[in-house]
Amino acid sequence: MKYIEASQFGGPEVLHLVEAMTPEASEGTLLIETEAAGVNYLDTTMRAGFYGENPTAPLTPGLEVVGLVKSVGKGVTEFKEGDRVAAMTTGGGGYTSHIVVPAANAIPVPSQMDAGMATALLVQGITAHLLLEEAKVKAGDFVLISAAAGGVGSLAMQIAKAKGATVLALASADKHDSVKALGAQHVFDYNTPGWSKPVGDIVGSHGVQAYIDSIGDLASEALPLLGHAAHWLIFGVRSTQGNALGAEHLWPMIEKNITLRGFNLEGSFEHFPRALADLFQWVSDGTLKIDVTRYPLAEARKVHEILEARQTTGKIVLVP
Repeated sequence: MKYIEASQFGGPEVLHLVEAMTPEASEGTLLIETEAAGVNYLDTTMRAGFYGENPTAPLTPGLEVVGLVKSVGKGVTEFKEGDRVAAMTTGGGGYTSHIVVPAANAIPVPSQMDAGMATALLVQGITAHLLLEEAKVKAGDFVLISAAAGGVGSLAMQIAKAKGATVLALASADKHDSVKALGAQHVFDYNTPGWSKPVGDIVGSHGVQAYIDSIGDLASEALPLLGHAAHWLIFGVRSTQGNALGAEHLWPMIEKNITLRGFNLEGSFEHFPRALADLFQWVSDGTLKIDVTRYPLAEARKVHEILEARQTTGKIVLVP
């Protein structure tokens, strides 16, 4: 087998391709031959040593894989050799040609579905789906989505639009065309100070009902845009400055019953099968369109470099 290892915590330069003996399935597990390994921004925090309470190196990043079952451990009856499955690996290990996972963590994948597309529906697809559910998005709402050209953002836009909401997308200027092609009715450059003014002109007194935020800047221009009973859901942190929530914003939040909360998938495991079934159906009927870019597993270092430079759109997968 081949896998990517971060020999120590640091930048993309610590990632190396390693070869080792292929593992075997033990009791209650599956050995999966990876067809596509998903890449997420969270992988970069894992590589840098900020994922989990007590991270240790060396480690292999990667939280999701799609592939074929190569062998089945004792006691496993719901899968057989040759089945196509998806699995999440909450502790990492996904950047690999072969991986052993608990059978309980595996989810069947339709045989006709492209492996890269199926991978996009795991961490990022389920995140987008459940975020909009948590925010109670409905027809007629205004939904503001940060990093709209990214994996979660591009899917959240399409799901929100399918629910009948008006999508307000935040993306760098060079990504506006691709964001509009995915259904955003309005697109704004978050790098331009004052971007909230034209958004405010659109939403008026109704305000934004859901802000899907991967930046984590509590001093964001988005806060005054939020309407009554709005939901501000933070699922990532990329901001390095301006994080403080100003005291002047507390009373407006109280008066408008605004909910500000964090979100991660680990607390929603029981919803995964239902959410993934919805996502598979939406891909099949054309509700969701997925932009997948594939790189060889050996180019993981390059992928992390362009990901951290925000030079990516859609879903990125590594192919062993």
